[in-house]
Amino acid sequence: MAERKVRTAKWSRIERILNTGAIAEKGNVAAFNKANGTLVVSAVAATLHPVGFFEDSFTGDGVRKAKVRLFSEIDVALFGNAAVGPVADDDVGSVCYLSSSWEVTMTATGASVAGRVWGVQPDGVWVQIFGGPTSVALDE
Repeated sequence: MAERKVRTAKWSRIERILNTGAIAEKGNVAAFNKANGTLVVSAVAATLHPVGFFEDSFTGDGVRKAKVRLFSEIDVALFGNAAVGPVADDDVGSVCYLSSSWEVTMTATGASVAGRVWGVQPDGVWVQIFGGPTSVALDE
């Protein structure tokens, strides 16, 4: 039997690179663009997932990270990244799926929804789990 250490965290703030040319203004709504994983200023678009409020004002240059205070604290867990259909940084904001009891994938076929991708790093994928009997998976 193989056991693994479970890494979880509570996040109330995030930092993510602001899309080039995007103008963040303190107090305005920040969103993930699920089409490419970038952080943008909220607007009318089906691909945007609003996440919180900008904490500072500046124009995105594709390098500088914007600080965002989330609407509410979230629980995230670090999962392994599957070899088949791996989660990439441009999938941040999108829904991912379980490929095993400890790995996630972007391949939806025949898979259960795991949750929303919040971060991708070399040692895994930070996922906000959509679990429990009363949980409703947010728009994919």
